Amino acid sequence: MCILWISDFGVHHNIGGAQRSNYLIIEEGKKRKHFIQEFYYDTDPRTLNASYDMVVSSNLEVLSRQRPDIISYISSHPNHVRLEHDANRYLQVEDRKLLFGSCKKTIFLTPFHYDQFVKMYGSIFYNVEIIPDPIDTRTFYNMENPREDKILNVGFMHYLKGTHNFFDYVSANPHLAFVMASWGDTQYEHIARSMHNIEWLGRIPHNEMGELYNKYNTIYYHPVGFEPFCRSIGEAILCGMELDCNDLVGSLHHLKEVGKQEFIKQCSEAVQMFWDKVEECHV
Repeated sequence: MCILWISDFGVHHNIGGAQRSNYLIIEEGKKRKHFIQEFYYDTDPRTLNASYDMVVSSNLEVLSRQRPDIISYISSHPNHVRLEHDANRYLQVEDRKLLFGSCKKTIFLTPFHYDQFVKMYGSIFYNVEIIPDPIDTRTFYNMENPREDKILNVGFMHYLKGTHNFFDYVSANPHLAFVMASWGDTQYEHIARSMHNIEWLGRIPHNEMGELYNKYNTIYYHPVGFEPFCRSIGEAILCGMELDCNDLVGSLHHLKEVGKQEFIKQCSEAVQMFWDKVEECHV
């Protein structure tokens, strides 16, 4: 198939979880001999003039503001697959109904993710599939190493990601040792560096994160907004970490529903699951 993949950012723009997942899925699609044209906020708009067998849409917060016609463009395609990564709060009600109403497949990351959407937006979703974030189990697994008795916090620092919750917890537990492998607002970094019981690591290359998860006992993550999956917690689960998380993390809900072995299996096979379902749309 000739496929147009539309998303705000690629992994070369942003190393966030959605971009990492999209990259792994796109690479598998190319291995299956699909031609995939990626379209991001900075792609030549003339790319949209070509003909495609399928359109896959992902995060659209920037593009929907930059190009108000993008929702109509996507939804008018007869073979549209939606890969939802976030909470989709950026769309107006009618645009959301138009986008999801056009889907040959609507892919959510966990049943928890889908349930939250139904609660927020109603039953406007069709042809729903549940496929978790893909994780490379050759990199993320329990290495059975001795672990340090420290509490790890990772990822992009943001209020909705619970960064304030983490700092409050650190402050309330001066006798505990913490490690941050994070990036983002410099004010957050200044706070982290000023706290005596936080070891600041900053941004760690993704290919080194498996070893990091295997170095410490516990990962802490208490977001303010719900997380459809949360790649970092999924990776930590595969690496055998203890989890100090609240009830807003989709990967934890999924782990409880399917068990650890099935969770690992689904994450390892997610890219194949995606293309197996998507290829059903083009027969």
